[in-house]
Amino acid sequence: MKKLLALLTAMALVVTLTACGDKKEPTTDEGNEPTVETGVNVEIPAGTEITFWHAMGGKNGEAVEYLVNQFNEENEYGITVTAEFQGGYGDLDKKVMAGLSAKQFPNIAQAYGNNIIRYIDSGKIVALDDYINSEKYGIEDFNDIIEAYRTENSSYPDGKFNSLPFNKSTEVLYINKTRFEENNLEVPTTLEELEAVSKQITEITGKPAFGYDSIQNLFIIWCQNFGSEYTNSKGEALFDTQEARDAINFFAKGVKEGYFRTAGEDKYMSGPFNNEDVWMFIGSTSGADYVGSDAFEFAAYEYPYGANPTVIQQGSNMFMLDNGDEENAATFVFMNWLTQTEQTLYWSMNSGYLPVRESARETDEWKAYIADGVGKPTTKSVGIGQASNYTFDPIFANSYSVRKAVEQAVMDVINGIDIEEAISTALDAAQ
Repeated sequence: MKKLLALLTAMALVVTLTACGDKKEPTTDEGNEPTVETGVNVEIPAGTEITFWHAMGGKNGEAVEYLVNQFNEENEYGITVTAEFQGGYGDLDKKVMAGLSAKQFPNIAQAYGNNIIRYIDSGKIVALDDYINSEKYGIEDFNDIIEAYRTENSSYPDGKFNSLPFNKSTEVLYINKTRFEENNLEVPTTLEELEAVSKQITEITGKPAFGYDSIQNLFIIWCQNFGSEYTNSKGEALFDTQEARDAINFFAKGVKEGYFRTAGEDKYMSGPFNNEDVWMFIGSTSGADYVGSDAFEFAAYEYPYGANPTVIQQGSNMFMLDNGDEENAATFVFMNWLTQTEQTLYWSMNSGYLPVRESARETDEWKAYIADGVGKPTTKSVGIGQASNYTFDPIFANSYSVRKAVEQAVMDVINGIDIEEAISTALDAAQ
């Protein structure tokens, strides 16, 4: 009996001590409110080195190198970042996946959300919430980052910030300004006006008037402009609606009657536009460098909307891979720095992309840049100006497969397949 009582007493003591050990009381100073340290506060050793894998070539790659060199020279922690170009997005994705398998990966990389969600399964992607809220390393003016970018980067299944915005773009309407003025044509602001002006142009030229770079985006965005949903973050297909059918038929009718067209073998509409085979097209702001000709002046205008004004925001994000607390903290310092006004302003003025902060477009530098005539600066101004209507693809594992399926549905209807069959096939592919 004495042994049993002693054992019970010891067990009770262990339970009591364990309960007390699990509860961390906030520290207090006499006469002050309790204080609790939040987020990540690990010290970063001087000389910490981190690696950044990216897919930015050409002048965009040069802009990345400039920013990395500036950070290396200026950061107060003595962090050194090495930027490594890995080829295109597909090449980068393969290398990240291989690196995760081999447990040899960088500290930071860029990718689209549908790729990042695959990486999360490895357990090596670091959620950024504690860093964003850190008293030591956090982003104090986080709400200055454009709302749609914040929403996208926290829309993963776990609801956490598994990434931050990096190279962001949107779609705008490019027009042949010279030909529009010569023929007294009005720039369309709605889809109905787009159809009407396209018919006018086709009467003048005998050619299709308008094209859309991405048929995937056309379906996703036009079905929302017509009043339908596309998918949700669970990957559920929501486009079995009359509005989605109307969106497909609207474009397919224009192609069949000769005033709309797809990019087809040209792959991108900038080629037919530059050759004046069309006078209008919808394409990405990131492709503005490929738009234009000595034969005419072009300009960019806001996306022509339907009843539910919606335009896509796209481009990749940056994410952190787990390399230990100290390197992770150094990585977030770099990520935070890249998103700040001065850096995103430089990036947007020296690449094909848009600033990620509201404050960047209020600077004198941005205003002077935008005032530099029509063309590329105007394209970016229009792109950031329509931010209140931004949407993005919901992030789920097979989102790219669903994009391909709806693209095929549009093409099937153009090629004469019954729309019910086309929608049914797309829905099956989305299961």
